[in-house]
Amino acid sequence: MKKIVSLLLALSLALSLCACGAGTDTAVSTGETVTDGSGTVHAIPENNTETTIASVYAVAVHFIVALGLSDRVVAINVKSKFWTDNNAALARAGTVGRGVVDLEALAEFKPDVLIHRSNDAKTVEAVSALNINVLCITVENLDDIKNTLTMMGKYFGVESRANDVCTWMNAKFAYIDSIVAKIPENERVTALVMGGELGRVAGGDMLQSWMIEKAGGKCVADSIEADHNWTDVGVETVFGWNPDFLFCTGSSSLNYSVDGIYEDSSWSAVNAVKNGHVYRIPATYDAWDMPGISCVLGTMYMLMQMYPDYFSAEELQLQIDDYYTFMFGKTFDADYLGYDLEN
Repeated sequence: MKKIVSLLLALSLALSLCACGAGTDTAVSTGETVTDGSGTVHAIPENNTETTIASVYAVAVHFIVALGLSDRVVAINVKSKFWTDNNAALARAGTVGRGVVDLEALAEFKPDVLIHRSNDAKTVEAVSALNINVLCITVENLDDIKNTLTMMGKYFGVESRANDVCTWMNAKFAYIDSIVAKIPENERVTALVMGGELGRVAGGDMLQSWMIEKAGGKCVADSIEADHNWTDVGVETVFGWNPDFLFCTGSSSLNYSVDGIYEDSSWSAVNAVKNGHVYRIPATYDAWDMPGISCVLGTMYMLMQMYPDYFSAEELQLQIDDYYTFMFGKTFDADYLGYDLEN
């Protein structure tokens, strides 16, 4: 198998496959096309209601579940067992890597499509050499998310569900906009989302920073861009920005804690620390700052913390229940998901 994979990789280089557009669809086409997050045009397969899926990009799980495509998944990577505990089809699926594609395993599973991130051209080339199509997705703001839902809906033959999800998100963000419009400019606060390590931040081109702005805050890292990746700017830079609110990502294990920040005297001059406004974005079991449909909840959580006079914890809880009902047909206890709106 290793020799076969090596031969295919060599062939891909010999054919000079282009970045995220590498390869062509081998299935019979309907004659219609979609354009993925990398700008690559893909023919829609004739049997698109049966197209099988694999992914090592954990973000893709949110879209697969939202669109009702779980039964088509042959291999998947999930960041939290929440998804496999509550979705039997995902629990049955195999794996072809955790973030990095295992080409031998992928060749054995032979899915019709790999869903992958758009800033990994090397992987797209290698997978395309196996005659497996690659749909690249970019999901760093609401337009990206809706475009991804629409593109996947059309490609996989679930356009009606994609429209329903986009309509739901539009209504929720319109509701957020209506609340933010009531907040006077002189009450607006500055904020920052920090990643898994102290001094690692979400730059201005990341969804987490977009969420701050959508919730009525002013993102202090707006000038930082690093191709949609977390960026190490160092704690001194964070001190210089001096945000009023500091949100810590809930999507990965932190090598620090909120309590640790409060207890560290070097952070004591930062406004967010002085005023008790350091929070980890919920939820432990299902992170609300991951790119996907749950970013609605992450944005609402920021809104509630930054402007509690305009959006209460009680209202947020109603919205949380509505989200899980929409996505899973049921609600979950706060203790199970791992969040506490009182802190």
